[in-house]
Amino acid sequence: MIILVLPKIFRYDLGERIDLIRVINGLKPADIVIVNTNVVSTTTGEVLEGMNILISGKRIVGIGRYSDLHRYIGSDTLVIDGENNYVVPGFIDPHIHIESSLLTPTGFAKLALKHGTTTVVADPHEIANVLGIKGVEAFIREASSLPLKILVDIPSCVPPTDPSLKLETPGYILSVNEIEKLASMEGTIGLGEVMDFVSVVRGEESVLEKISIANKYSLRVNGHAPLLRDKSLDAYLVAGIYSDHESIEYSEALEKVRKGMFIFIREGSAWRDLEALIDLIKREDFDCKYCCFASDDLNVLDLYEKGHMDRIINEAIELGVDPIKAIQLATINPATWLHLEEHIGVIAPGRLADIVFIKDLNYVEPYIVIANGEIIYYKGELKKEFNNISPPGFVLKTVNIREIDIDDLIVKVNNTNGSVKVNVIEVHPGSTLTKKVVEELKVNDHIVKPDIVRDIIYVNVIERHHGIGSIGHGFIKGLKFRAGAVAQTIAHDTHNLIVAGHNLNDMKTAVDRIRELQGGMVVVDHGKIIAEIPLQYGGLMSIEDPEIVYKKYKGMVEKLRGCYGLDFESFFMTLSLISLPVIPEIRLTDKGLIDVNKGERIPLIIR
Repeated sequence: MIILVLPKIFRYDLGERIDLIRVINGLKPADIVIVNTNVVSTTTGEVLEGMNILISGKRIVGIGRYSDLHRYIGSDTLVIDGENNYVVPGFIDPHIHIESSLLTPTGFAKLALKHGTTTVVADPHEIANVLGIKGVEAFIREASSLPLKILVDIPSCVPPTDPSLKLETPGYILSVNEIEKLASMEGTIGLGEVMDFVSVVRGEESVLEKISIANKYSLRVNGHAPLLRDKSLDAYLVAGIYSDHESIEYSEALEKVRKGMFIFIREGSAWRDLEALIDLIKREDFDCKYCCFASDDLNVLDLYEKGHMDRIINEAIELGVDPIKAIQLATINPATWLHLEEHIGVIAPGRLADIVFIKDLNYVEPYIVIANGEIIYYKGELKKEFNNISPPGFVLKTVNIREIDIDDLIVKVNNTNGSVKVNVIEVHPGSTLTKKVVEELKVNDHIVKPDIVRDIIYVNVIERHHGIGSIGHGFIKGLKFRAGAVAQTIAHDTHNLIVAGHNLNDMKTAVDRIRELQGGMVVVDHGKIIAEIPLQYGGLMSIEDPEIVYKKYKGMVEKLRGCYGLDFESFFMTLSLISLPVIPEIRLTDKGLIDVNKGERIPLIIR
């Protein structure tokens, strides 16, 4: 077995440890001394009142009621008065796709740290689907320079479907050899969610080989097992996968925990499972040490306005969870899953100085955040200067499509007029599932028309990685979109360009604008661009400051809600999943309509 290559900050540094011992023995002053504070002990569930905390360098030296505190304070020591408030460990998110925030790792870090998050585990499978191993390496390089500790799970399913089936045109195919190369890189900690649970349960070697590599490098293996139960769940566990963030029912999660699976209770922007699983952590007769919180996908609006892990903690408290238990599920529990509890998740000697100051246990609102022994935010003000990292040029040129004509977007049939029966994708905003329905649509001059009255509009998926020009045509029902068109390069998981609407001219305008921006989200109505968010980094993330991205996102949300009565988040996530041919029942890729259950293409027009 090869030892995991953790970032330097987690490694045992002999010189550092000798220095820490000198400080606690009073031979050298501490860098920071926190006085008059109440420490939430995540290892015991207690509140330790009237404590002092000594920090030297990146780590905590001591915690106690020191009668000789003056021994640790020198001329350069920073003394922080806790004012009899509380301190808790920095929060940990064990599973997030940072790309879903529309922010780069740097932009995400600025906002997450403000809300008390000091460690996250990111699965960059979105950028991996666009740019492959080069994209993941660029992501890791940027992440390694930040005060937010961003550990990386290696994407396990790039692309999500078997390329031999030719159901879509992926941007990249991440090979087993490349997975092994990433496993040896500093900063990788796990194998990303193994979404192809069917192949795992069948025992297919191509999937198990990736798990074998993860074990070879001592990586954590992350699961993705929605509604998996009984013998199928047993097979999934036997394969060596011991976590899951897809549980949506209490009984499902309970079975998984009882069988030794670590449950990440997901509470993101679109997929929200906390309330359904709340009894898992509220039961007085059940101590769920194998449970923690995770966000999975979190948009910039929620991150900016509501917070990150602090938001989930507060929602759990509102649902009746004991505040200290809620804090444990965002600190010591995920640290234990990661095998990093000797470094993070607890305020104790030898641990990294990740400390969050709060005034009320019943409502967690960070006002001072210390990460790795540095003050990042002090009373809401950013004190740490972030390095300006210029992304490599290749991540900014990923929309490779020719100029399209309106004829490229329409559906033509032999009939001059009349009607035809069409396989239509029916959606319910906020749900990941779709349904195949047969609808009769009118034909005018050989062109099949949408039906706004029945909420049936055009949808196209355009290949944007290699410039091959393939376009899938379809119709979508139930999206409740009333503007002329929307186009975006966020189209899970291969992230081709998806465009939907009822006005072909607006659809063309939206696609043209996306090409000019080199990725993003664009809404057009009556020939005018009414809202847009440039996402130049791989067509997924903005290279602008997080405050600017937030304002643009909020503007788009308010415009669509105010002018068209649209619930933006559920609409956006639903549209972005239309092109993901691994979730039942029917999807659209650049190759055409896909029957997911059969794993094959089906015709749009029923002859």
